[in-house]
Amino acid sequence: MYLSVDRIENGIAVCVDDGGETHGVLLENIIGELREGSIIIPDADGMYSVDESETELRREANFDLAESLFDE
Repeated sequence: MYLSVDRIENGIAVCVDDGGETHGVLLENIIGELREGSIIIPDADGMYSVDESETELRREANFDLAESLFDE
């Protein structure tokens, strides 16, 4: 399951899964450099890791989609 970080507030990463469900993940349980738009995945031990490659793939896809909306 992938979670996309929507925002960070009060020590919690507010995330949305691919089904549109919202989840709160404590920042202390996330390994890696986190920012809004990062993609995180759960580990077997209850921790989460930032998935840099998936984050980049989704950023590129979103950029391409936005660019296509403005193409004439």
